[in-house]
Amino acid sequence: MGPTALTFYRAAKRLQAHPRLANVVATVGDRIHNSHVDTKAVLHPTVELGYGGIGVIIAPGVEIGENSFISQNVSLEPLPGVDGVPRVGRDVYIGVGAQVLGPVVIGDGAKIGANAIVMEDVAPGATVAGIPARELKRQAPPTGT
Repeated sequence: MGPTALTFYRAAKRLQAHPRLANVVATVGDRIHNSHVDTKAVLHPTVELGYGGIGVIIAPGVEIGENSFISQNVSLEPLPGVDGVPRVGRDVYIGVGAQVLGPVVIGDGAKIGANAIVMEDVAPGATVAGIPARELKRQAPPTGT
């Protein structure tokens, strides 16, 4: 989740304690609720969120293509002692808790199942799952610009 959504969330939570600031709370709340346009994160101030409650790790240098969706608790990181980080293609779905490790390439339109551990390239249009991730099926990747 981007720092923008979390910053607005925390500000709105603090403002809720002050009844005279109801209009400001509503405005900030709307901004937070709509922040997914900027950050692709949706976090409304009515959510009770403790610190450290959301975890997505994206290491420096990782590339993520357009229209890709990364679920919560996903890690995109290098492997210790191995140079390179993951590259994620366009229109990729990465399920909850998945780990994509090392200099792997995730092809356009690929799907990675929940809690999968991916340490090898994933072909375009492939669906992978498991520990370690194995290909379950493959379809033609989406075409587009």
